[in-house]
Amino acid sequence: MKFFFRQAAGNIVRHKYKSILHVLIGVLTVLILDIYAGNLDSTQSQLVHLPESMEVSARISSLNGSMRECLAIREDRMMGVRESEYVKDPAFSVRLKFGFGEFKVETPKDTVTYLNHYGRGMNMLKGISGVEGEGVTFLEGVDGSVLETPQKVCLMEESLLKEQGLQIGDDVMLTLYYYRCALEGSEVFIEPLITDTYKIVGSMQPGAYQGNWMPPEIIWPLDCIREAYHRQGLEFFADSGSFVVKDPFQLNALKAQMYDEVKFLSVISRAEFRYDGNALTIMDEAFIRSAQTLSKNLALLKGMLPFLVAIIIFIGYLCSYLSLQGRREEYAVMRSLGTGRGRSFFLLFGETAMVAALSCLLGSGMGAVFLGLEAGALALSGALFFLSFMAGTAAALLMLHKLSVMEVLTKKD
Repeated sequence: MKFFFRQAAGNIVRHKYKSILHVLIGVLTVLILDIYAGNLDSTQSQLVHLPESMEVSARISSLNGSMRECLAIREDRMMGVRESEYVKDPAFSVRLKFGFGEFKVETPKDTVTYLNHYGRGMNMLKGISGVEGEGVTFLEGVDGSVLETPQKVCLMEESLLKEQGLQIGDDVMLTLYYYRCALEGSEVFIEPLITDTYKIVGSMQPGAYQGNWMPPEIIWPLDCIREAYHRQGLEFFADSGSFVVKDPFQLNALKAQMYDEVKFLSVISRAEFRYDGNALTIMDEAFIRSAQTLSKNLALLKGMLPFLVAIIIFIGYLCSYLSLQGRREEYAVMRSLGTGRGRSFFLLFGETAMVAALSCLLGSGMGAVFLGLEAGALALSGALFFLSFMAGTAAALLMLHKLSVMEVLTKKD
């Protein structure tokens, strides 16, 4: 084996000008393949990571699409969204009015005197603007996940805490009233819900509120309020809902579940206004356009692969064929001295393999330095070049084996 490599290396040095030309052609070909592999890798990466860079969200609205808050979203629809395997970050809320202590509203004056604060039941802070991040201070050992539990706790606006002489960690008795929307027409009623004691586990400083309703002065866990509805024998309705699609590549499965199983409808702009939150809008147009464009580009690049392979095989065949034409006598002498067809083939094949390997190394190095390609793309371009080029070389060597040794030697004489 050592003799084989020594002889192949000696032949490369002896035919150095042809070898240098082969290396230059190889390097140029590898660089072209580097660009191709880089584009292929980049397109695949963009497609795979598209959901991270382009989030697909959905929003529940009235049937005519005119309202996205202050709705009446049935509990079964809300739970269908929250329990879906295709959904992440489902955000629902229910609006409430409340007052401190225990009281009953019997006259309009009582409403002004006692029932003069606004709150929301929510399952995550993300569901409302202005109350996220640094604007919320929690009791030690508590965080935003408390809103995902049915615990009797609340977050209170900092100014209201000071006004009532309360602090985080205190218990407070509150009387809650809920909004009952007429599913037909546009009437809204305020009805008594419950009087109960809640632990203050955090304070908040709402920022720029962008909702259609009053900014909440207190936030309760959504399931805490939902259970209060159930204890009073009331049917629960959420007043707003939205979510993020977990895997946008499964949009069809999500839509089938939401529209066929959960029974949401598509928005009908000409529909009569109702508070019923029964329409779902999935904002997927931009994602679908981007995914289709990337998929088409990826299919085009993959479709080019057979043509690139064929071209490189031809280049390998042509380079080897032209090079071997000047070495016909050398081949004939080698065969006449007793070197078998197989040994002759592998000796010449080994020479070209060493030259092709050097081309791969130089071309990949230049691709890494000047094109900034990663190892995966470089490995693809290198392997594509080497295997295709050597396939062309093998074809040229097989053609050389058809050469008549006696005829070549006779012509030489």
